[in-house]
Amino acid sequence: MELQIVAWMILRIMYAWMFLYPLKVLLSDWQVTKNTVALIVPKRLVPLSSILMVIVMIIGALSILLGFYAQIGGLLLLVYCLMGAVVHYKLAKLIINHQAMANQSNNAALQEVIDMGVVGNVSSAQKNFVLAAVAFFFMLLGSGPMSLTAPFFQPWIVY
Repeated sequence: MELQIVAWMILRIMYAWMFLYPLKVLLSDWQVTKNTVALIVPKRLVPLSSILMVIVMIIGALSILLGFYAQIGGLLLLVYCLMGAVVHYKLAKLIINHQAMANQSNNAALQEVIDMGVVGNVSSAQKNFVLAAVAFFFMLLGSGPMSLTAPFFQPWIVY
């Protein structure tokens, strides 16, 4: 039984870290954050959506980490991760589109950078699908033992 508790705690800590760790960079370069959000929302909604994105990251991560209504946190992060996948696919497409406009003087080096950028963003999008699946897991089952609140979608779950 203790091993299950340790496994749940490691999962919760690492999952929350995936959303809390990037906050420093997102907040320190707010213009880049807004430019990223602008890839998926209309321009007039970018300021509010950028703030909401950060709030969802904080609330979702802390909810799962502390086990405080983790099913709601899981739902928030599920939507966030799916939107993140869309962002990464759009970034990969932007890189490909910029290739046509780039200077042809050093085509080999340019092609290598483009390939790395595309691969990096596509693999990040795929990572977001895995994170979305884990968020779905938390949404269904809650955050396991040592949680501050019990799961309310399925209160009959026993850990």
